Amino acid sequence: MKQKSISQNAILNIIYTLTNMIFPLFTFPYVSRIILVDLMGRISFYQSISSYAIMVASVGISTYGIRAVARCRDDKVLLTKTVQELFIINSIGTAFVICVILFSLLFLDRLKDDALLLIINILLILTAPLGMNWLYSGLEQYSFITRRAIAVKVLSLMAIFAFVKTKDDYTIYALIIALSSVITYVINFAFCQKFISFKLIKHNYKPHFKPMLLLFSSILAINIYTHLDSAMLGFICDDRQVGLYTIAIYAKTALLTTVNAISAVLLPRVSYYFSNENTDALHSLLRKSISIISMISVPLTVFFILKAKDCVLILGGEDYIDSVPCMQVIMPVLLISGFSNITGNQILIPQGKDSCFMKAVVSGAFADIILNSLLMPHYGCLGAATATLIAEMIQMMIQLHFAKGFVIPNVSLKKTFIIFFSTCESALVMCGIERVLVLKNFWIEFIVCAMSFFIIYMISLLVFKEEYLLTYVHSFQRKVFTRR
Repeated sequence: MKQKSISQNAILNIIYTLTNMIFPLFTFPYVSRIILVDLMGRISFYQSISSYAIMVASVGISTYGIRAVARCRDDKVLLTKTVQELFIINSIGTAFVICVILFSLLFLDRLKDDALLLIINILLILTAPLGMNWLYSGLEQYSFITRRAIAVKVLSLMAIFAFVKTKDDYTIYALIIALSSVITYVINFAFCQKFISFKLIKHNYKPHFKPMLLLFSSILAINIYTHLDSAMLGFICDDRQVGLYTIAIYAKTALLTTVNAISAVLLPRVSYYFSNENTDALHSLLRKSISIISMISVPLTVFFILKAKDCVLILGGEDYIDSVPCMQVIMPVLLISGFSNITGNQILIPQGKDSCFMKAVVSGAFADIILNSLLMPHYGCLGAATATLIAEMIQMMIQLHFAKGFVIPNVSLKKTFIIFFSTCESALVMCGIERVLVLKNFWIEFIVCAMSFFIIYMISLLVFKEEYLLTYVHSFQRKVFTRR
């Protein structure tokens, strides 16, 4: 299969990521003001259960599948065999988790608080195996992924504004969100016949189990401090704390998906380089990745710590103002998780060091559970944010220990200094503008501050002649003048 341009893949994946960010920017402020914090907390509680169930049912396929597909993408027969085997394993896992949820209804009354929300999320779990996002990522089909996402998001946006009018429509909102995923899953399944055959081939599941289970343990651990926090808050505290935590987590997740868009694109390509022992291309790609991810994550972290209050007011309004400290505490995760995506998704997993990756994230998960149990009863959502931050730091340091042979040679101290200096310079200029311009409208203030911060940041990088930014600027200029 012909290799696609890394830059093109990255741009397409960033567009896809921005679509996922922009869509909630339109809907979340509208919905949060209609449904309010308690009902938003209830929706988030059931969504966290379904997310956790889908993750368990996939048994590590969401990550392992990308690597497996990337390694055999040039052989259609082997690709078909691999995809069929992983799809069947995922379907069996889904049937198992549905049985567990139904059995849990006998002794967990909390799950029966809202039967309709439970049914909606069970529908989402049942259809999840059809999605096969790992197939399209492994084949680097980012054009299809992006076009499909934009179409489904636009339809969902129209449906939310058309049908969600009062707080009693919270189940309609939950249904629209679930159906947007279900439609995506069905489209993915229908389109996959372009790459594989539906004709059954003799299967051999055994080679998949060990790497899948190792990665499943890792994904399970990661989800403990991405989804279990909301569930634990729901059980330990109340719906309001879940609602406050949800808005902070939403902002962090939306920004983190942008930072991690590059890592998601590079996983199949790095896996391909490792399997073909192309060391020079591998190190070149890692140097570029480390610089670009640092260039994006450092300024985003600083800006949203400083502007957390305006961000909360934009997303949720005054009812969510108590989530500001929570958002400020959790924002450094952008930098930490961005770096751990390099050590994990670009080095350890493509290299086949699944056990090393598992040790790191399991250590972080255990720390998160212990800290949540200690901090949540006293500090609520702020305790959850603190636990997540510490857990991310622990797992990142352990990953760095295992991946240092590939990381340290590819880190430039000069580039790192330029990025941090430019960020600090931008922050000082923004704070100065805030003092001079006293604006009563926080929307306008946020936009003015964002423009001043990021324009100064980009100018500073260009003054220092940052290599990769200059490359993209010159490439853009060539395309513009060529068209003329």
